Amino acid sequence: MKYSIILPTYNEALNISAMVRRIRELYGNDPEILIVDDRSPDGTFEQASALASDIPNVRAVLHDGPRSLSASVLCGFDRAQGDVLFCMDADGQHRPEDLGRLLSAMEHNDMVIGSRYVEGGGFAEKWKFSRVLTSRTAALMAKLILNVRIQDPMSGFFAIRKEAYEKVRAELDPRGFKIMLEILSLLILLPGIRIAETGIVFAMRKHGASKLSTHVILQYLLMLKNSFLKQRKLKKRTALSA
Repeated sequence: MKYSIILPTYNEALNISAMVRRIRELYGNDPEILIVDDRSPDGTFEQASALASDIPNVRAVLHDGPRSLSASVLCGFDRAQGDVLFCMDADGQHRPEDLGRLLSAMEHNDMVIGSRYVEGGGFAEKWKFSRVLTSRTAALMAKLILNVRIQDPMSGFFAIRKEAYEKVRAELDPRGFKIMLEILSLLILLPGIRIAETGIVFAMRKHGASKLSTHVILQYLLMLKNSFLKQRKLKKRTALSA
């Protein structure tokens, strides 16, 4: 199975080298690694370019479209050569050790979510109550508004078959923060699509600050609204073609 790992970055100069080298230690030359940088001012792209020049199967892409996590992920997915596409954070919170679990689960599925709330999942260190509450509230909103019936729609660590991704690509919004949830909300409406969760351990970021902010929260709420409207449109289209 040929697979690509997309690492969207913004101000991850202190983390990206360790992440790439750990993936290489565990999986060798098997995965294509695409580092898609969102025009970081801290020199992340220069670090990524140096890695790409030294390490086989590593590519560095400077994303020059709208600045957002979702846009960077879509840019990487569009350029990836693998049959299976992975998305994971470059800050160390998504552990390379868990990639193997997702890859194994992809043998029988079209999309696999790395979940902190199923068997084998959890947290490397205890989160503050406020952060747990924010995560759980966001997940509950996704379940209620988008009818997403998985335990952890907010993890951001996932794999998808490229052919499944291409079925919903035209509907995806490059703005925002939670592209995994947007993809998931559309795929669940398509017949024959198989989706699963597998446990991951969520680590603490190695360096730098969290990207969570009031702006990100507002983007998430807007994404929920837009995804709900897209679901309604897709349902109507499916009903008319039936």
